[in-house]
Amino acid sequence: MSSQDPTVFGSLAESLADVEGVTETIDQIVGYAVEAMETSYGGITLIQSGGRSFETVGATHPSVAEADRMQYELREGPCVDAAVDTKIVVSDRLTTDDRWPEWGPRASAFGFNSILCAELHARGRRIGALNLYGTDEATFSPEDIELAALFARQGALALGYARSEEGLREALATRTVIGQAQGLLMERFGVDADRAFSTLQRYSQHHNIKLKVLCRQLVATRVLPDGPAGTSTATTEPVAAVPEPA
Repeated sequence: MSSQDPTVFGSLAESLADVEGVTETIDQIVGYAVEAMETSYGGITLIQSGGRSFETVGATHPSVAEADRMQYELREGPCVDAAVDTKIVVSDRLTTDDRWPEWGPRASAFGFNSILCAELHARGRRIGALNLYGTDEATFSPEDIELAALFARQGALALGYARSEEGLREALATRTVIGQAQGLLMERFGVDADRAFSTLQRYSQHHNIKLKVLCRQLVATRVLPDGPAGTSTATTEPVAAVPEPA
């Protein structure tokens, strides 16, 4: 089924080196995989909430996301199996595959008749699965399976790195904005950094607003937001009206 081009992994590695962020990394992984496997339909299942839920990312077509969604609702299907139980899941004929008696016929209604899924494993744990759908009933060769597994391994490493890098950037950005908010309170009240941070924490807890959200709004507007996290309402009180911690 696949083209077996030995240069594809070199091209993928070069492409991944030039992208930034998790979304771009996912799109590159899926794009190269579907091209190498000579299909147009693919995506990645990510494990969420410690395995209690799943999310489809990088879907090349809305039908992929919908077919995946049905698996998550039924808790039945190859993407779920590959994400949590099995390294490789292959089906040449979804309509008659007795492993998924409910999902298989539904997937066929979307025009999918075969599938190859490979687990994504990074940093010592499963993070999801790479899913490649076929519109024809197809026999996957050992080379096809090996190629999908190689894409999944390389993709998992790149995705794990991208997540770590993005998390680090977010952590640094959060640290910066918290420092800026502390600076505002230090200037207004003449308090030290520890006292300013304590004030921010108390306000965050009392108003049920995440600390980073509180600090971003404070830095942007110079007034304190009011209400639960997720609201955009701000008080009319100036920063100087914030009570100094005891």
